[in-house]
Amino acid sequence: MNFAFLVRNWRIKVLALLVACGMWVGVVYASNPPAIATYYVTPQVSGLSSNLLLLYPVKSVAIKVGGVYSNVHSQLVREHLATSINLVHIKAPGVYQVRLVTTLQDPNAFLWSSPATVAVTVDRWQTAQLPVRVVVPPKELPQAGYKFNPLATTVSPADVTVKAPSSIIASLQPQATVDLSTWKAAVDLPTLVQIPLPKGVSKSEVSFNPQQVTVHAAISSVTNQLNLPVDYILSGQVAAGYELTAAQVTPQTVSVTGPPNIVDGLAAVDTQPIDVSGIKNDTTYQVRLNLPGGVSSSVASVTVVVTVAQLPTATATPSPSPTPSPTP
Repeated sequence: MNFAFLVRNWRIKVLALLVACGMWVGVVYASNPPAIATYYVTPQVSGLSSNLLLLYPVKSVAIKVGGVYSNVHSQLVREHLATSINLVHIKAPGVYQVRLVTTLQDPNAFLWSSPATVAVTVDRWQTAQLPVRVVVPPKELPQAGYKFNPLATTVSPADVTVKAPSSIIASLQPQATVDLSTWKAAVDLPTLVQIPLPKGVSKSEVSFNPQQVTVHAAISSVTNQLNLPVDYILSGQVAAGYELTAAQVTPQTVSVTGPPNIVDGLAAVDTQPIDVSGIKNDTTYQVRLNLPGGVSSSVASVTVVVTVAQLPTATATPSPSPTPSPTP
């Protein structure tokens, strides 16, 4: 059989074949073109000795995957993509660059690029007894007239046992935060212990015991005591035809106690206003004192006796009789 026709005009035939293949590739990839997708994967860690720890979590690494668009953006890629590091060779604290192993078990995509190493910071566990510090926020200090004495305040137990990385344990400060705004005397408060952590350190890397302590907060009164006169306050008008002639308060002086900035500014203590409207007789009132906030008195109320008198009635003067004229 003569196959000479196969090679006749072979250049044109090869060109036509190439054009046809190019058109086929163009049609195929027009709706599903080649693509590269980036995935961020957190490496799995293994092999680290039990007396060592990673001071900071290993950060996610960027892995690039190639293939056609539909395949590289498939959920299967994420499920079949994995990275890992083995720290079995690390025996002491320090900063290390360790080899990163990346695998992709999806046959429809391939690894385009992946970091060769990642940095890890390794530390050693350490246990220490750390004192608990009492913290009182400014808005939760005792109210006016009372003070908190931190030097006389105690914590039981005074220390907690802390397990943490050796590089940060010296900077940790266990603390017990208490609210003293409602207390006016020394008080024992069961309080949870907290330890503020440095930036980048997770709670799982620091443990302590006990979790709760008792804070004996030293609170005492800060007051002044003065003997002050009592001023009565009257309001209204007595009955028509009567006048108020006197008022007597008993006791005339009282002892007041309160914050120095308030008590020292008082010259006297006023009563609540006494309404004398329309009275015609001597009247006795039991009236409470009008005390500033935070100030107390030796008595809660005083007795005020109001004396009134009737105004004198005016007597009419008779008109004089006319003098008779003399008779001539």
